[in-house]
Amino acid sequence: MKRLSFLLATLVACGGTPEKTTTPTGGGTGGSGGGKPAAAGDVSFDVTGIEVKGMVFEPEALGRPGMPLVEAKKKVTIDKQRTVFANTKDPVQKEAQAAILATLLYQQSKVDKTKEKELWIEARQALRDAAKISGDKVDEITLRLLGSYELLLEDYAAAETAWAALVNADPKNKEALYSRAWWAFALLKQFKNPAALDVVKNEALSDKQPELAYVTAWAKWRASDDAGAWTAIVTAANGWGNMAGREALDRDVYLFAGRSNVSLAETTPAMFKVFNAKQKAQQYEVLAKLGLQSYGFAGRWADGVAALDQAVALAGASVPVNDLPVLRYSQADFTVRLDAPEVAAKYGKQAIEAMPACGAKCSEKEKQDLIGALQGMGLLFHVLYATANDLRYYQPAHDLYTATISLIMDGTKRAEAQKNLATLEATVKNTKAGTGTHDKGAIGALVNRHNQEVQACYEAQLAANPKLGGNLTLNLESDNTGAVKGVATEPKAGLADLSAVAGCVAEHAKGWKLPKRGMAGNTRIKVVYALSPRK
Repeated sequence: MKRLSFLLATLVACGGTPEKTTTPTGGGTGGSGGGKPAAAGDVSFDVTGIEVKGMVFEPEALGRPGMPLVEAKKKVTIDKQRTVFANTKDPVQKEAQAAILATLLYQQSKVDKTKEKELWIEARQALRDAAKISGDKVDEITLRLLGSYELLLEDYAAAETAWAALVNADPKNKEALYSRAWWAFALLKQFKNPAALDVVKNEALSDKQPELAYVTAWAKWRASDDAGAWTAIVTAANGWGNMAGREALDRDVYLFAGRSNVSLAETTPAMFKVFNAKQKAQQYEVLAKLGLQSYGFAGRWADGVAALDQAVALAGASVPVNDLPVLRYSQADFTVRLDAPEVAAKYGKQAIEAMPACGAKCSEKEKQDLIGALQGMGLLFHVLYATANDLRYYQPAHDLYTATISLIMDGTKRAEAQKNLATLEATVKNTKAGTGTHDKGAIGALVNRHNQEVQACYEAQLAANPKLGGNLTLNLESDNTGAVKGVATEPKAGLADLSAVAGCVAEHAKGWKLPKRGMAGNTRIKVVYALSPRK
């Protein structure tokens, strides 16, 4: 497992630490924000300027194909072979001499790294020239060499042409499935996703053809075939063995575990097999990473909590002492989004209780960062209670305040926290029944904690269109129970680009919950996301 500081940074990137929130001083009357109410008790406001940066995910495990080598019958220098190739006129012999020259140049590139790309370009040009002369009768070895060089030089359009020609020249060849994998790979690198899927869709998955299974996984994922993508990536991983690119493949397995809509119950045994996790310690590692990374970055909060619970239960007393505070804090943070403040506070207190055993394995800064994050969670609950008058938030806020105040090392921050606690206790005494509404600042902080869900929706479409960006407007309406009763988006939900992002975000938003309001009425919220690819 990673160190505490790294994981905390990861959690903050997921929205784990709330934005600065002002402690309320009122008695539960709340505020209506910047909007004009439509009727008595109604409130409306805008939450704007939420920037969401999306990652453009690409298949990286394959790297490049093995380079076929064609040796001359007699030892020859590169200069002499250049002359032989230039002077050869017969198309068949031209291809043969080009293959020998390409082999010599490739071998030289292994020795002279300063001229590596220059040598590759020369080899590719010789193969291109020979193929042009042969026309539609070009030899398969020429196409295989040419396809490999085009990928080396990242000319994916040319690689597509070469590998397609190789497959179509002899579809029944024993190497045809391997070649088909590189054809699809070249298409995926150009984001020609439907064409890539068309190349592989009729081929049976087998762990004996891991390259084909791998590109099939990516083609199906980009086509929103979650179940098919998951099956394919697992098949690829089970057949990968010690091939190059294993680290990138493992990352992809965790990516697909979170982003493919496959249940935790189905995912877990497959992950154990992929990572050969037979011992409890190995299974703990898989589950902890699954919860923190796969589900955390996908915005699958309930699955993240469940995976981490399974990890801790499985490892028992052998959970590393510097892991447990992070795991429990993560569960607290995830649970905030699930409208379960009591459960979030419980996990938060467990994180604090786990800190003494961490000892020197957790630095004082790491401990104070975690305490500060839990104080921030208590402050969020405080604000939500004081403005909306939802009593469910009072005790969790109180519990997190009291659990962390004595542990804050900075005197100024500790005094501020003590003041917040006193304010909270005064508020519960002064709050009147029938008061409390949704406040722009408080609800804005809560809505921001769902940003990772929006990012995951956006990144799914970036896989189809890496330049996609723009504004997405989400309009929410809830009643005094806090349940989201209405969701609309601009653009409207659709099948591609921002419309597809809008549809995905809308489905997530239907499950969001706001605090209950003490005052009858409806709340309307306009949320504007600025979406752009991460540079």
